[in-house]
Amino acid sequence: MRISLACNWKIDLLTLIENDNHLMKTINDFYGASDMSFTGSGRPFFLMAKRDKAEIEKFINKVHDLNFKFTWLWNGECLGYYKFNSKEQTKALYELDWLDDLGVEYLTVTDPYLAQFAKTYHPKLKLKVSVIAEVNSLTRALEWEEIIGTDGVLTLSIMLNRNFPLLEEIRKAVKCDIELLTNDCCLNECPFRFFHYTECSHASQTHDCLEGYYNDWATIACQNQKCFNQEQIVMSKWIQPADLDKYIEIGIDYFKISGRRYGTKWLFNALKAYSYKNSNGNLGKIFNGYSFESDPLILAGNQFNEFSARQVKMGTDTDNQSLLLSVPEFDAVLDGNKLTTFIENMPHRGARCVETCGITCFYCHSLTKIAYSQPEGGITESYKEYMAYLLKYLNTGDMFLSKEERKLKSPVKSAEIGTYFGIPWDNDAKKFLKEVMDLIPREMHEAATKGIGFTAERTAEKQELKRVTKDLLIAIIIELVPQPFKHDYIDFLIKKNININQYMTGDEIEYITSLPLSTELISQKVKKVGEVNKESKLDEKQKLKEVIIKLDTKEEWEAYLMRFMKAYNELPDLKPLLEPIAPLIFQYNISDKPEMNYWQFVDKDKMDWGMGEYSGPDAPKIIHKTDFATIQKVNSGESDPIQATMAGTYIVEGDVNKLMACAPLLPLNAKAHEIANK
Repeated sequence: MRISLACNWKIDLLTLIENDNHLMKTINDFYGASDMSFTGSGRPFFLMAKRDKAEIEKFINKVHDLNFKFTWLWNGECLGYYKFNSKEQTKALYELDWLDDLGVEYLTVTDPYLAQFAKTYHPKLKLKVSVIAEVNSLTRALEWEEIIGTDGVLTLSIMLNRNFPLLEEIRKAVKCDIELLTNDCCLNECPFRFFHYTECSHASQTHDCLEGYYNDWATIACQNQKCFNQEQIVMSKWIQPADLDKYIEIGIDYFKISGRRYGTKWLFNALKAYSYKNSNGNLGKIFNGYSFESDPLILAGNQFNEFSARQVKMGTDTDNQSLLLSVPEFDAVLDGNKLTTFIENMPHRGARCVETCGITCFYCHSLTKIAYSQPEGGITESYKEYMAYLLKYLNTGDMFLSKEERKLKSPVKSAEIGTYFGIPWDNDAKKFLKEVMDLIPREMHEAATKGIGFTAERTAEKQELKRVTKDLLIAIIIELVPQPFKHDYIDFLIKKNININQYMTGDEIEYITSLPLSTELISQKVKKVGEVNKESKLDEKQKLKEVIIKLDTKEEWEAYLMRFMKAYNELPDLKPLLEPIAPLIFQYNISDKPEMNYWQFVDKDKMDWGMGEYSGPDAPKIIHKTDFATIQKVNSGESDPIQATMAGTYIVEGDVNKLMACAPLLPLNAKAHEIANK
């Protein structure tokens, strides 16, 4: 038996596995991808852990140190025509080079074109066919084997999991390995499945025009089916751990455990159950999609702040973030001890499930009455009521209305003033949160405060705490703080004389403190982009000093900016740099001469500008605060914002990731300035 396990990029998962000899023998590989990537994947970005390359490399190297293999996901279902875009293909080739350098063994694909693309340029990578490709027949299995070769792996459609005659037929016909996804709870012949995977692909692609904005309607619709038609739980094509031997007997010995969005404890428990073939207890605890997981600290991603920012950008209210965290608990039970003869008594050995399940065959209905239970009233009823509300909320478009205009009323009781879900806060916790916000750009304050606040109260509620304490808040923010600010946060805790060893392992502390600070991240990006020959740079600076002219009045400054921006927009290398960061607002506030304030609006193919305070269409904003002498030097290229920030004469507020993405623009300042002053 070989197991392919979802990874959440947390080293503590590997540490737990390393201490169990049996698990070490049953795992073959881990699989994962970045939260946002060229192809996207089967999960939206906000449910995925945000990790930089260094963290990913550390995890994969540790996987290899333990003699496991690694599988990288290229399994987005829809790339539009981006897969034929030369610029995107170049990025894809760089990514394949990187994977090759890391020694990654497998690449999971859904698109036959990308499979051929990968084989052409990196034939050493073995290919896995994703479950998203819906290999549901002998014909399709043979066609895919022709594409991936006999050293590849076919992950069959989950809808075949109980069709033993067809599984046996495919096993005999193909020479490559066959993999089955074990613990997924998609509805039987789910009508939402195909477009759900398509939407998830777009919601995790770096080139997505909505930057990954996504409301997971399909999941809500799916959960409503399971809530109000309980037999759908058993009709879903999961495989319980105790039945694995029946699959091994027909020649299938490769089993995939899903759950990339979950934390270490959840993944470890699912792995143990399948590795030890143990179905005792509530199977809902190891099935992915059995219920809507509402605990944000169990989820791997915790990118609710970024998700909220995208919602606001799309015109929804910031409180939409709370809807994801307001879902009540789901305490129904699927008792594995009562399903011991489930597979062996399956009518027609599962061969007619597609045609008859729930139509003329009610075998799963009968098992539901035996093995599935929901406590009367209480939590489960609240869950059902809330899921029905969420579906109507999305169907009616209430998300795009203000709270006052919405037609539907949330079934969640109004919280006490000063709380999100009715859990009060200690004064020390309130004070601590305000202090932490000083580490984060002002543009992110509202989303970050709400995200942390929602999570803190839900976690306190789950841990049966009566209040949100400072201690609880410290632990939560360690999980939630955006990646560029993690090192800043650890330094902040140390300065506050807080013992960080109470909240993190030694490995975690060592890694985070090895990361650059947020200001260093921007500086590194600028240096990487702006590296030029030292001598030519000195000559250029000397020329720039000669062309700086005196600008004393608003009229002189405005006339200069008009020339500067005209020259800027005419630079041939500008347009390719704008599209990845558009739309974006730069607001320049001049401390000693506020009448000189101006703004720039980054569009996909040009940069607009104007004097004073920006008042146009909403977009992410980066605020620059400095004095008049410094802004002139920045525009001329004599200085840059990083140097000025280090000198204490320049303050930049905004999304650090956006700031780093803007770094390639800086070298253009000098070119535009020189043209403007000829």
